Amino acid sequence: MTDELTLLSAAEIARRVRAKELSAVEAAEAFLGRAEKVGPELNTWITLDREGALKGARAVDEAVTQGKNPGPLAGVPVGLKDLIDVAGLRTTAGSQIYRDNMAKEDAPITRMIRKAGAVILGKLNLHEFAFGPTGHNPHYGDQKNPWDTERVTGGSSGGSGNAVATAQASITIGSDTGGSIRIPASLCGTIGHKPTFGLVTKAACFPLSWSLDSFGPLAASAEDAALMMSAIAGPDPSDPSSLQMPAPDFAGAIGTPLTGLRVGHARNYYTDQSDPEVVKGVEEAARALSDAGAQVTEVEIPDLNLAYDACSTFMLAETAAVHEKHLRECADDMDPWVVERTRAGFFIPATAYIQAQRFRAQWTARVLKEVFGKVDLVLTAATPIPAPLRTADKVTVQGKEYGARLHLIALTRHINFLGFPSTGFPTGFNSEGLPLGAQLIGAPFQDHRTLAAVDQLEKSGAINVKISPFEG
Repeated sequence: MTDELTLLSAAEIARRVRAKELSAVEAAEAFLGRAEKVGPELNTWITLDREGALKGARAVDEAVTQGKNPGPLAGVPVGLKDLIDVAGLRTTAGSQIYRDNMAKEDAPITRMIRKAGAVILGKLNLHEFAFGPTGHNPHYGDQKNPWDTERVTGGSSGGSGNAVATAQASITIGSDTGGSIRIPASLCGTIGHKPTFGLVTKAACFPLSWSLDSFGPLAASAEDAALMMSAIAGPDPSDPSSLQMPAPDFAGAIGTPLTGLRVGHARNYYTDQSDPEVVKGVEEAARALSDAGAQVTEVEIPDLNLAYDACSTFMLAETAAVHEKHLRECADDMDPWVVERTRAGFFIPATAYIQAQRFRAQWTARVLKEVFGKVDLVLTAATPIPAPLRTADKVTVQGKEYGARLHLIALTRHINFLGFPSTGFPTGFNSEGLPLGAQLIGAPFQDHRTLAAVDQLEKSGAINVKISPFEG
């Protein structure tokens, strides 16, 4: 019974809880049991809050009994990346520096999730300070890929990725600064949505880069991701970067046919630096979109190398500002790789940062005109490679050698620089049984359209999220 419950979609769990066919406590017990069984081996959780989760589940069941509306996520078990404050739980940011950092109150995004009726199971492991694409963590353990535990989950939301891929949580929340939702979604084989910048509040969430950070869902279906986006998207006066405008209609968009949708296949974005099996998966996704009625054409995204470098300038400078005190007072308590990357930010001149801001505005305008002036969505790969070994420093792709860690963000960082929405989705498995991923990118506030398009690919059978059989 437990395994059957954890394989239900979030939408189905919520429907059954509202209909009194399933109690929220039953659902919470099932997912907690799964998390306690497989989570320790995969280093999924930093804090698994059984007591708090069951208390929240009982409150949902009480609301149902009293005839009250428990919310659209009624009883859905959710995990939060450990950057997000939850009252009474630690917010460690994946660092031992904050090992005893107790949150006094819920972050706004946490309150929104509770208000929607979800049950929060606990806090998920991550790359230290969310600054890394692999999920390595010397303090709380490397997050491991459930399809091969010798390989990375992707990061920095590694726990968020392997929790969904192994049915430890129905939906998780990750953060994405250079790909940290879409990379683990790609390497673990789940759906992952990076929202339009400012669409989801970041208040009371530990920052990495103020100008690039976004928080969003990882899930086993686009419909479930859209359900969560309906709960967390919208203005928040406590977040200065929050966009003061209504959220898109996520629920209304799900089920929209692909007929007439203009999709640009950006081969120049990924083919030269991607594994041939990754390329094949994206090409199959393009054919599936076309078969479903979309108009698929070729597009080119301009100035990719310059945009990547400018985005790096942003991230490194802002990250150095966030961690200046840490590096000065307690660098020995940090992962040396995180320290090395953070220190680089102190050598970026203010003029370079300002010029990167100027270029960002110019490049965004150019991409909107030259690319999204012709198409509605853009299709590319999400990661150029499947999950590398956790011990790998280098990878070879089409005869060229790359740094394993940095190559994982080669196809995601640009989208954070634009601030546009992107939904990552699986395209199948390679010859070694490792997941492969693609992404659909939209113009600002077109989050509902990227999710709806992925939903249609699922409904057509072209893509499918498979739960890993990992049992610990």
